[in-house]
Amino acid sequence: LICLPETTLRILGVRPNIEDKEHACKHLWLGRVWQLRALGLQRYRRTVLARQSPLTWQERSSIDQAMQDPKARALMLKMQKVWRGAVLRKTASLAGVFGELDFHMAPYAGAVLFMHGSGGMTYNNVRYARKLASMGYLVIAPDSMAGGEYRHRDVAGLITSTQKTPYWDDLGLYTSAAEGEFAYNTKSEAVVKDPEKFKKLYENVFRLRSSEMNWILSRFTSQMKVRGVFIMGQSEGAMTVARFDDRKYGAMIRGRIISAFSVEYCYFTPSREAAMYGGNTEVATLNIIGDDDQFFGPNDSVAKQVDAKKGMGGWGADTITGNGFRQMKQQRLRRGLVAVLEGAKHDASETHDNFLRDLLRAFMASPHECHRIVDQWKPDKYLMSKVTVVELDESMGGARLLIKVGKQDFAPTMHYGKEILQRQGFSIRQKHEKKSK
Repeated sequence: LICLPETTLRILGVRPNIEDKEHACKHLWLGRVWQLRALGLQRYRRTVLARQSPLTWQERSSIDQAMQDPKARALMLKMQKVWRGAVLRKTASLAGVFGELDFHMAPYAGAVLFMHGSGGMTYNNVRYARKLASMGYLVIAPDSMAGGEYRHRDVAGLITSTQKTPYWDDLGLYTSAAEGEFAYNTKSEAVVKDPEKFKKLYENVFRLRSSEMNWILSRFTSQMKVRGVFIMGQSEGAMTVARFDDRKYGAMIRGRIISAFSVEYCYFTPSREAAMYGGNTEVATLNIIGDDDQFFGPNDSVAKQVDAKKGMGGWGADTITGNGFRQMKQQRLRRGLVAVLEGAKHDASETHDNFLRDLLRAFMASPHECHRIVDQWKPDKYLMSKVTVVELDESMGGARLLIKVGKQDFAPTMHYGKEILQRQGFSIRQKHEKKSK
């Protein structure tokens, strides 16, 4: 699946079919690679082939006559095979879809390899894609549910430009529930009852998802690699991003974003080694998680429940912190930021949707300055009133910051621009209050 920012649509000749929360009109495109390729073929037929004159009978006769020569025929068949091979190789890479963008100076801000959660590309996973595309990023999300051997969901057709695509609803990218060996819905009782089964399941899921990441990263176009890639995941996808060994991709990886996973030894990590960051420690890392996360939070989550039953089938760290800061410090990541959102559950957009936009924009604009994010936000008095620095670790030449973000005063459904106006009002009221005192 891919989500295209507005700036790429004109170049690729694609009509927008979804919108972000901010926009009344559609300005982004969401669909599958084969759908985009089919739209491109339609455009080629319409704008190129349809304008070509058909062969005259003399031209056809001349070709037929030339093909009577065995040497000429053999040469033409050889050229045909070479051409077909080149086409197949191109369609097996992202160059076949995004190659045209390489020839433009700034068609997009960068690329994001987004790994969805265990249910597929639904709800908050799609909301993340919309946010990122609205920020100018080209989002590529391998769909682990589409035709896989180990789990599967029937997929829906192309989203049309006239179809309703509300921000807070599921877009209906699937027409069936998940089935297969790797389809699951974790309950602590089941995990404790058969720990070996679930440890094997989660390890196999990681191997499957990490192979998806390697497949995509190895097929980026040259200019996509030059512009850089952020790797990001939600829940199961976040676990994959956290454990993924990205070292062989070098400077191409601009940063990693781990949403709704705590990066610590818990039920989702079969061993203590699996609870570690698996990639380059020089890559700036952002961990976003709610303190009420039902699966990985510190309070009555599945991780906490399974951890409490050590000796009875459970496993986990000595203390479940509910975030990845402790592991950041232990592995001495060069740059790291952990944002714990007060009152947020597994889907943080339900309470902190606009704050997530602030956080993603700031981190992705300057990943290696992420430890200074609170200083960057000082002009926004409202943001500053919601952020508390819990700990700053600057040992061994690195910088890792843990912040707590308070509950938001504005409804998550509010358009971001409207909230900015409300924040400005907040700043003005603060100034008047100070003067009156």
